[in-house]
Amino acid sequence: MTQNAGGFNLGEIIKQAQILQQSFEANKQKLKQETATASVGGNMVTATVDGEKQLKDIKISPELLSEDVSTIEDLIVSAVNAANVEIDKKINANMAAFAGNALGGLGGANGLGDMADMLSNLLGGAPKK
Repeated sequence: MTQNAGGFNLGEIIKQAQILQQSFEANKQKLKQETATASVGGNMVTATVDGEKQLKDIKISPELLSEDVSTIEDLIVSAVNAANVEIDKKINANMAAFAGNALGGLGGANGLGDMADMLSNLLGGAPKK
């Protein structure tokens, strides 16, 4: 077991980083499958986007078709933008949870200790108390 002056096993840190990278990639693939839907104009237009922000579905109420084209266009743009805001919220919440779980999991893995202490020690600072 090779440890540096700070008591950390560099091989174990690299191994954990590789596991984290694999987990991150799997999570990224999962997020691509997520969808978000938003409706505007009193549910006259509904848009669904996926995790890559690709428009997957658009629904336009038949009652809206009697309106002028610019109104319909504006509602479509608004629905797609609102759906993109919703998918961003899902992605951000997922990534925040992923980061918290990943870094928290690394903190106690195989005697690596608290992640903040490890980073601080590697960077030459004092461990947090």
